Amino acid sequence: MSAGALVALVCLFVLVGRFSSGTQTGVGTVVYGLCLASAGLSVELARRGRTRLAMMAIILAAAGASLADALP
Repeated sequence: MSAGALVALVCLFVLVGRFSSGTQTGVGTVVYGLCLASAGLSVELARRGRTRLAMMAIILAAAGASLADALP
C-alpha cells in the first residue's frame, strides 16, 4: 500500500509542477494523470486485500511514469 502511495505522490508532484510551470501541457501530462489514477487504484486494491492486482497496478503506474518523461 505504501509503494502505491509513493508512486501516486511522485505523479502528483510532477503534475503540479507541469501545470504551474506555464508551459504547454502535452501527452506526457496525460500519461502522468493516468499513472496517478493507476497508483491510486493500487492503494485501494491493497487496502481491500487484492495484493496481486495492486502490484500489477503499481508496476503499470511506475512504467507509465518512466515512459511519460520521454513524451513531449
